[in-house]
Amino acid sequence: MPQRIIAVTSETADMALLLAGPDSMAGIAAGSQSPAMGMVPQLAQQVENTLPAGINPDAEQILSYQPDLVLTTSRHGGEKSAAEQLAAAGVPMIAFESADFGTPEAYAEALLKVGEAVGQQSAAEDYADRLRESIAEIDAQKSDQQPSVLVLMARGGNVMAMASDNMLPGLALRAGATDAAAAAGITSTGAIDAETLVRADPDIILLENFQGAGEEPFDELLSGTAVAEVPAIATHDVHLIEMTEASSVAGINLPTGYQKIMDIISK
Repeated sequence: MPQRIIAVTSETADMALLLAGPDSMAGIAAGSQSPAMGMVPQLAQQVENTLPAGINPDAEQILSYQPDLVLTTSRHGGEKSAAEQLAAAGVPMIAFESADFGTPEAYAEALLKVGEAVGQQSAAEDYADRLRESIAEIDAQKSDQQPSVLVLMARGGNVMAMASDNMLPGLALRAGATDAAAAAGITSTGAIDAETLVRADPDIILLENFQGAGEEPFDELLSGTAVAEVPAIATHDVHLIEMTEASSVAGINLPTGYQKIMDIISK
């Protein structure tokens, strides 16, 4: 059983903390210690060594902790490069793709993979089963309502529309919504302006609460006169959704977020 696990991203750190506990962690992603980002921050805060946020992990720093297992993602070039260096050093490693955190079922499978790697298969199976069952119970609440939904996120001062391959819009579509982003020709997550927002014409807008920033990053776009007649804005059908409940880092908290989304869509 690994005793010096390094988890490079919050998603992987949270899974390892949940299953193996903080005493087995040699280092974790710093974001996991934040209640606004981590799934189990109270466990993460018990780990002394943290890796800085970003998409370019330092392979030498990771190796300095003498890990016996590294959990990482390979979504960006810097992550892939670090993973290659770690593999060359002979460190046991599991690298996840974005799709492994795109749906509750995919997350459950990723959790099982980590459980096997850290010698906690039974615990992983229990968490995965409970997650699947809770999601299925919420699925059964789906109504005939089919409002169009647009999901917005904010990063680095930019507001972006999320494509449906992300967890939050995926849950909205699963709850019965139609995809306003796709209707506006948005096929991948990217920056959105007032003209595109008007073209999307959503009945409901969901805002991802990234690291506790709240609605402020979206105020300039949503308060403009050019978008005042967009149905979601005109009827004040704009909702803030916690990233710790409905995103790639939400994990076992996904049923909480999905229920809130279902209630919004089905009202």
